[in-house]
Amino acid sequence: VFKRPLNDDSLLIPAILVNHAKDNPAHPLFRYAAESEGTLRSIPWADAVCAFHRVAQIARQHVADHAGKRPVVAILGSFDHITYFSLVAGMLRIGYPVFPISPRNSKPAILHLLQSVDCTHVFTSADSATQAMAGELVSTIAAQGGDLKRVPTPTFEDLYKSSGILEFIPLPQPKLDDVAVVMHSSGKSELLTNRLSRICIIWLLILQQDYGEVDLCGHVWSAHTMPTFHFCGVMQLVWAAFTGITLAVFPPVFPPVVPTPARIFDDAVATKASVLCCVPSFLEVGYFIPSRYHVFAGGPLQASAGDFLVRNRVNVSHLYGLTETGGLNLMMPANAPQEGWDWFHLSTHIDPVLVPVVDSPGVYRLIVKICATHTPAVFNTTVDGVSAFDTNDLLIRHPQNRKLWKVYGRQDDQIMHSNGEKTNPGPLEAIILKNPRIMHALMFGRGKFNAGIILFPTEPFSPADTERVLDFLEAIWPVVKEANQLAPSHSRIFKDMILVADPSKAVELTAKGTLRREPTLQIYQDEIRELYGNVGKSSRTRITFPEKFDVPSSLRFARRVVTEVMLVAPGDDEDIFQHGCDSLQATWILNTILHALRVSNLVEITTLPDDFVYSHPTIRLIAESLTAVASGRVSLLPDLARRAATMEETVLKYAREFPAHRPSAKLPDQETVLITGTTGALGSHTLAFLLTLPEISTVYALNRPGANVVERQHASFAKHGIDAEFVSSPKLRILESDLTKPDFGISPDDFMEIRKRVTCIIHNAWQVDFKMSLASMEPCIQGTRNLVGFALQSPHSQPPRFIFVSTAGVFGNSYNEPTAPEARLPYAIEAAGLGYAESKWVTEQILEVAAQTTGLKPVIVRPGQLSGGPGGAWKTSEWFPTLLRSSQLLGHLPAIPGLISWVPIHHAGQILGEMRLSEKRYLHLTHPHPVPLVDVLVTVARDLDLPLVPYSDWLKSLEMVGAEGSENPGTALLDFFRANREVSAAGEAFFPAPFSNANAREVSGLMSSLEALEDEDVKQWVAYLRKVRFIS
Repeated sequence: VFKRPLNDDSLLIPAILVNHAKDNPAHPLFRYAAESEGTLRSIPWADAVCAFHRVAQIARQHVADHAGKRPVVAILGSFDHITYFSLVAGMLRIGYPVFPISPRNSKPAILHLLQSVDCTHVFTSADSATQAMAGELVSTIAAQGGDLKRVPTPTFEDLYKSSGILEFIPLPQPKLDDVAVVMHSSGKSELLTNRLSRICIIWLLILQQDYGEVDLCGHVWSAHTMPTFHFCGVMQLVWAAFTGITLAVFPPVFPPVVPTPARIFDDAVATKASVLCCVPSFLEVGYFIPSRYHVFAGGPLQASAGDFLVRNRVNVSHLYGLTETGGLNLMMPANAPQEGWDWFHLSTHIDPVLVPVVDSPGVYRLIVKICATHTPAVFNTTVDGVSAFDTNDLLIRHPQNRKLWKVYGRQDDQIMHSNGEKTNPGPLEAIILKNPRIMHALMFGRGKFNAGIILFPTEPFSPADTERVLDFLEAIWPVVKEANQLAPSHSRIFKDMILVADPSKAVELTAKGTLRREPTLQIYQDEIRELYGNVGKSSRTRITFPEKFDVPSSLRFARRVVTEVMLVAPGDDEDIFQHGCDSLQATWILNTILHALRVSNLVEITTLPDDFVYSHPTIRLIAESLTAVASGRVSLLPDLARRAATMEETVLKYAREFPAHRPSAKLPDQETVLITGTTGALGSHTLAFLLTLPEISTVYALNRPGANVVERQHASFAKHGIDAEFVSSPKLRILESDLTKPDFGISPDDFMEIRKRVTCIIHNAWQVDFKMSLASMEPCIQGTRNLVGFALQSPHSQPPRFIFVSTAGVFGNSYNEPTAPEARLPYAIEAAGLGYAESKWVTEQILEVAAQTTGLKPVIVRPGQLSGGPGGAWKTSEWFPTLLRSSQLLGHLPAIPGLISWVPIHHAGQILGEMRLSEKRYLHLTHPHPVPLVDVLVTVARDLDLPLVPYSDWLKSLEMVGAEGSENPGTALLDFFRANREVSAAGEAFFPAPFSNANAREVSGLMSSLEALEDEDVKQWVAYLRKVRFIS
């Protein structure tokens, strides 16, 4: 039960946020689908409030009052939703005005915003584009006599996985008229303006949902599409604090998930969202969730899309409002008006004034007056002596039902796009009109994803003269680029979106000699419609399309396309999305490539996957893909052959130029081990085992940056049933590192010390995310390559032993062998399919090349499934505990065919430690005595008092509840469970073939002596899962 705060001003925002830890500690604030685990994760208010405290602590340490005023702290960059929300809430908690800034804005616009509110501090995301932008802003402001400081920005792990002691910071005592949040929006006469949202205004804005028809408490609100730097994004957090909604978001990863329609709707389904709030463009691609509320905000929804949703019995409604006013209409009506889904009632909590527009019957301009239940953020007029805000929005009144309204447009000509963004055309048109070849310029794009422009040449000519059009575009393109550099990314103009005016069409001019906007757009409506319809079918660019798609030609072509669209030139191997590429630019890159393929006559292709650019996020990957399809080696469609080709090319990229080993000292008598990734289960157990060995003098544990690394290791030991005092061992040195850097991001002294002493490297760290592409896993591969170079620089007579923890998943497509051999897997196709397994295969091949060309002696360990540890402890997010819980909900267990060779996690840690001495190249960390999985399930069935049913029947039951939107966690793993349908009783369950492990048994004494899993092991698993209340 959610205890709602009192809806008055007896408590202000900081106190309300803090009180949720006491009043609603277990109520979920965030929910996300943990992709690597296949389960739903929730963050309750108690944990979130702790994160808000941590942000407040950082602010207290690094931010001080400025000239006697509370400092304004900006947030700039790309973060996951949870981290961004927490930064905003942390600033509200400490009482500093927070200024979320869209990273899509240009540098001049951001500089203007910061200086207009005298911003003194800024949180920035870690991506290179934001860091470069922040550095330029700091330098520019300093050169102008100002001071902007960067505040150390915590990661999600810092905020939500830290075990440090929280110091309580006294609650601030803000006044009702104090500024709480600074927002920016498009202005009429300048690029951007600031809106100051005060405490009292936030209080009054929450009243919109009070005047709605749906009780939001208990609903899961999909917040996937609304950026937190938009006012609607900030208000979602405020609504959650006052209504009890749970915010469904993408997993907290970095770089953050790029929202595409497919990803948004998949994640909304996975998180069981009951309310989907998104910009119109995401509803216009045909996705929907039956029987859910669909709320669109930020712009108009195309009539055909809305009609489609209604035909499919989707409750679709418009959330209408402005940054300056908050929501203005009836929020989430229980049912759409009979007159149509696109009509709405104005909310009764506002006091609207509707001014008739001259010469436009039925059209009114909306003004909002201050009243007892609503206060605009700014005032720009008065009505009857009362302060008010003139929205400049134009509404149409329904001809029969006078209480219904529909948005018509903007009095001040702002263009509202279907993705919720707005283009303010005036400043951009003014820049373009500086070119003497242009007489008039008029932008368009209402209700469309991107903007276009009509240009009227000073010397008119027929637009049918294609060659002259191209010459004109080339001549005026520099001034368009100038406008694009100042425009937000969603307002930028591409060559294919420029209409050259037809001199045969007469247009209306004002008394000042400027175009009348609406009449002109009406005259050119057919041409505009055709222009949008031809996107991707033609191209006005004068980029020379390759005559052949060999590697050099494709690379030059890809560079030109990306550079022209993005206006920057990323390196060939740099992720373009980390350099600011957004969904609009990705679309234009895709369209240009598609057109090039069509006109080349080198390949028969009519379309490309929508995620082509996302799947090939660097210039080189785009070029290599074009070369591959032109050569006939692979298809551009996402199949195994294409993935395999990419894997092989990635091997070539990293398996070269290994440094020569130049020994200068003998091996020391005692071992020194460097191990990476020790805060997970396997890493923790391996580290603990190594610390018990007398022959090892020192262990260096390298872990990723984040919260205090020693505290993280201590918590991991405790979590996995290991004596936490191991963290105080005199043998152990724990270091924070970044393996993608040549020096690992550690001090030069530490780097030299480790290189001088280390005799063995155990590389266990890896990003576990089964949805990431191979390209996005490259930092892990780069880290391994750096470790190889590090090992070869050892002064010892032979390089350190190099133990790489791979995965049995590299055999994902190996169906032709009776057993999976402890040997090199030469064909990429056998591991293709998942970026995680692909990256492990690539790394195996790099180490194989290093072994053949240098003195390195790598040992490649492929763990299979690892089962419950001491006391039966399983990670509840893994598939086997999920199967048990799902079966309890279904009322029966499946009789799954196949053998299992699972090794208990604590034994696996010791075995991995023993494998460091192996002379064998490939080892399988699997159980030497497999048992039938059905025997395990028989024991579970007795313990849980559940009947066993055929696997096919159990799958049908799970599929049925999945279709009904059940909370059964097994539905998130349906594809995984389906994959085991064809396994025989003699095969390995959930793997293509049984694993050979003769090499591993020879190397590890413990492994050779492992006894088969017994009923007692299974009973311990069940007892543990009951103990932690995962099953009943």
